[in-house]
Amino acid sequence: MSVASHPAAAPAAGPALRVVGRSAPTETPECESSTGHGISTPEAVELHTAWPGWAPMLVIAVLVLCTVGFMVGRILAW
Repeated sequence: MSVASHPAAAPAAGPALRVVGRSAPTETPECESSTGHGISTPEAVELHTAWPGWAPMLVIAVLVLCTVGFMVGRILAW
């Protein structure tokens, strides 16, 4: 058996793989996703602006200052 007649040496013959008649898949909406199926609740538009932009940052800053103050106090008290 020569190398040219070996079945593995020949290129695979056959049609190229193409998906015909299908469009690209669309993104699954959040309300239909597998983790949120049947548990979505509508959110009122008023809640989008319920807090001013600086309020959450103020809360975070206070928490950080308290944490850093506690850590420094523990170090100095040692």
